[in-house]
Amino acid sequence: MMLVNGDLVRIPQGAVIMGIESDRTPIRVAVDPTMAIVIDNRPIGDDLIKILVNEEVVFVDKRVVRLVGG
Repeated sequence: MMLVNGDLVRIPQGAVIMGIESDRTPIRVAVDPTMAIVIDNRPIGDDLIKILVNEEVVFVDKRVVRLVGG
């Protein structure tokens, strides 16, 4: 699935959410499914995307997100 900046995506329950780019340490696990907006689809490497979720910019593995309405 090719995501572009601005896409609306669904983050599933149980997805690992990570903090800043230089440190891939998980900061939490998604307790409930939620929606997010893709800010940068290639911030570091090919496996993470930068998203805006609940007024917070975080990183998540793009293999777990699902495009909404596509």
